Amino acid sequence: PGGKVETGETPEAALIRELYEELGIETWQSCLAPLTFASHSYDDFHLLMPLFACRKWGGTPMSKENQALKWVRPNDLKSYPMPAADVPLIPILRDWL
Repeated sequence: PGGKVETGETPEAALIRELYEELGIETWQSCLAPLTFASHSYDDFHLLMPLFACRKWGGTPMSKENQALKWVRPNDLKSYPMPAADVPLIPILRDWL
């Protein structure tokens, strides 16, 4: 899940909100572990995006915004299309997971 942090919202609160809005799952700030961040320049803006591991959640992830969902092994992540900013995060996820 991704989305903009709303005014007055922390990155953790934004992630918790986005997980519920996009996947229908609930989690808590104490269940989020910061891993790293992505820094990527697009043509019209620069993205600074924190990456968190969600260690515990309630509910079953389901697509609430018509996106395809699939559990995959960390070593297979590179085989899936993703935004350019996400690509450098693959080795970190692979090593951590």
